[in-house]
Amino acid sequence: MEAPRYSYHQIRQYYDRICLNENLRLYDIRDLSTADKLEFLGVLQRHSLSTIPFENLSLHYANRHISLDPEDLFIKQVLSPGRGGYGLENNLVLSIVLRSLGYNVYLSGARVKEAEDRPFSAWSHAICIVTIGPYDHIVDVGFGPNGPTRPLRVDKNTSETTCAQIAPAHMRLVWKNIEGNTDPNQRLWVYQYRRNQDSAWQDLYCFSEMEWLPQDFQLVNYYTSTNPKSWFTQTVICSKMVIDSPENPELIGSMILQNSLTMCIHGRVESQQTFKCEEDRLRALDNVFGIGLTRSEQDGIKGLVTEIK
Repeated sequence: MEAPRYSYHQIRQYYDRICLNENLRLYDIRDLSTADKLEFLGVLQRHSLSTIPFENLSLHYANRHISLDPEDLFIKQVLSPGRGGYGLENNLVLSIVLRSLGYNVYLSGARVKEAEDRPFSAWSHAICIVTIGPYDHIVDVGFGPNGPTRPLRVDKNTSETTCAQIAPAHMRLVWKNIEGNTDPNQRLWVYQYRRNQDSAWQDLYCFSEMEWLPQDFQLVNYYTSTNPKSWFTQTVICSKMVIDSPENPELIGSMILQNSLTMCIHGRVESQQTFKCEEDRLRALDNVFGIGLTRSEQDGIKGLVTEIK
């Protein structure tokens, strides 16, 4: 089967959704220089992170079914006000957009480290790998507030690739053996994050450069969205990055909604609201993220462990 692509009209709708200025919009990047391709890739990543949230609301407020069909995802993320998805959804949409523009892109899977004192999970996340010039770069718009905010180069000629993200935080890729491997010669790319220059690096996820097929993600998606032990079925999450201003669309912080709403700017908590009831959370979803759930969707959380009572 041919890899999915979106039409010119759909790409225009996607650009509208991520609030990309008309003078920045491109529809075929194949004739650009290597530097310009990489720069535009970063522009798309930052705009996506600040407009399409990392969220799992469908698992708690709706029919609890996550479709990975490209058209279903387009309707949900581009045509439905405020909506986004979790890693499999957001990065699948981005990969189709990038392929439609002429980028050489494929998807791979990742294991997530849910806590510093816990081992890596089974495969549960997706990342985009984009080849520009002689190098591959990972691009991720579905990991939440501590995820990459710039394309990161995958280069085995160096043991690590470091890049600053929202000040004062940093991110990097490290090529290393991970805890749990019985073969000491095994190596994986590990995405690491630290809150500031004085903090220790934390492993957040690891991945290989093997391309995953749609059926691989279908299997992962089923477990992630249905297993009662999955983090996504135990927690409501909706987050997106904050930009400085429309005139200066640089990322400066994040908004995170769970059982509270927290805004962090440049690594510091600027405001926080704890929800006392489900209505408080629904009001924040509408006012802050522009997500107005129907009465039927709101009723979907009643009786679940994630309901705020």
